[in-house]
Amino acid sequence: MDRKARPHTGTAPHRDSGTAITSSSNTSTTAINASMNMPDAPYATTASPGAPPTAAPAPPLTIRLAIPTDTPAIAAIHLASRQVTMPYLPPQRRTHDEVTRWVREIVLPQCHTVVAARGPELLGYAAVRGELLDQLYLRPDVRRTGIGSLLLAAARRHRPDGLSLHVFQLNADARAFYAHHGFRVVARDDGSGNMENLPQLTLRWTPASVPVPRRGTP
Repeated sequence: MDRKARPHTGTAPHRDSGTAITSSSNTSTTAINASMNMPDAPYATTASPGAPPTAAPAPPLTIRLAIPTDTPAIAAIHLASRQVTMPYLPPQRRTHDEVTRWVREIVLPQCHTVVAARGPELLGYAAVRGELLDQLYLRPDVRRTGIGSLLLAAARRHRPDGLSLHVFQLNADARAFYAHHGFRVVARDDGSGNMENLPQLTLRWTPASVPVPRRGTP
């Protein structure tokens, strides 16, 4: 959810896995079988004579691996989510084209990236680099609909031994989301290491069967 890597021409210096509420890349189109646990919009299977046409059912929601043609939509989600859910951040200086290039040249090659898609429409994405949940952003209008949980579940399937992430202390929604999903605070810093200079937390999720090592231990 909250702490994301900020668009950059080189390595991404700032991370806040915020849902605004990664290991090797793979651009296969194989979908991860996942669908929202919520009904589609109601629609009629038959219509009475003279009745107005009914809306077609919405395509199913899927979680699949990102592909290069997803980059403009991923960039748009990244920008919109940060603007709406983290108003305390400095004004965005990167253009959509610059963020798109960052996604194409940095995020997809360096991260295991999945997207939430309903037909051709992208609603959110998550990127995992090693054991770090580096990105998890949703389109602002689909927050609190279960999509963030589906993306997080896909990230956990990719790293079943555990995940870490960074989140701004100010991002109360993201902190609550991750706490709900079993993440706990393992470190704090004053923000001197991120581009925003905002205090942040490091959160960690580990399956119950795997102990979490104390900070500073091997």
